[in-house]
Amino acid sequence: MIDTVFAVLAPVLALGLIGYVATKTGHFQSTHRDGLAKYVFDFAVPMLLFSAVVELEPPKASTTALFISYYVPLWTIFALGLLLAWSLLKRSLVESMVIGLGACFANTVLLGIPLIPRALGEEALFPLFLLISIHGITVFTVVTVVIEVARGRDAGLSKLPLQVAKGLIANPLIVGLATGFLWKMTNLGLHPIVADMFDLVANSVTPAALFVLGSSLAGYKLSGSIGPAVLISVLKNTLHPLLVFLVGRALHLEPLWLAVAVLLASMPTGMNMYLFANRYQVSPPTATTSIFVSTITSILSVSIVIALLNDL
Repeated sequence: MIDTVFAVLAPVLALGLIGYVATKTGHFQSTHRDGLAKYVFDFAVPMLLFSAVVELEPPKASTTALFISYYVPLWTIFALGLLLAWSLLKRSLVESMVIGLGACFANTVLLGIPLIPRALGEEALFPLFLLISIHGITVFTVVTVVIEVARGRDAGLSKLPLQVAKGLIANPLIVGLATGFLWKMTNLGLHPIVADMFDLVANSVTPAALFVLGSSLAGYKLSGSIGPAVLISVLKNTLHPLLVFLVGRALHLEPLWLAVAVLLASMPTGMNMYLFANRYQVSPPTATTSIFVSTITSILSVSIVIALLNDL
């Protein structure tokens, strides 16, 4: 068991550490990271999503049960994080919502996509992409609405549908998935030369994403309150995957799909928490501290999840 976990995580941690050290020592600048991150988010991952959707044969399993198993616990964790931050940590309502976001929103691209296929095999890609397809847009839309209403700016929400539509069209991940599903409907497949090109890009996703993740962590400082960071880490890294497992088992979710949902839920806090904290100016340093702590502590929690999943 330990050998399996080590084999999965050691290369992932090593690549992230290289990015971290390279940035800390000045050999890799923030401008370099921005360029590599743009390649990952705007080109490599969307191309991976497209080719995987076209070439993978979807198993006959309940997508409804998959979405319920993942997203009911997600919103439960969001509500719990919000309430605990507001009542226990005495944070403002808007900051409590951002903390709730951090407690439920996983780092899907920089860690989930590189790690989950390594741990569970290529068959894990299809349910993983199904979950990712609505992950960002649903969470960001709901959280934006709730924050705007809480701030008394609900009159401005009339613009939200247009903003969501623009966000969908401009989101490379959504475009990659959507065009992949549309192309799959044509039954044309991919020419071998085109397939080889996509394979080359797919092979670059994991090292590039992990390098960006390590470099990003090097830019974060433990400058905010540690209370929200501990709360977020406990909820995101531990309680979220536990709830997903319990709901998925209750719904008799297919074992591989259950494993994908649980492992995705165990991923640390996504870096979009910082974007929301910065946008609404509710203690961005607390967000960076929370992301850093959640990511570092996820090394242990993800190791435990992988070991337990191998025993299922």
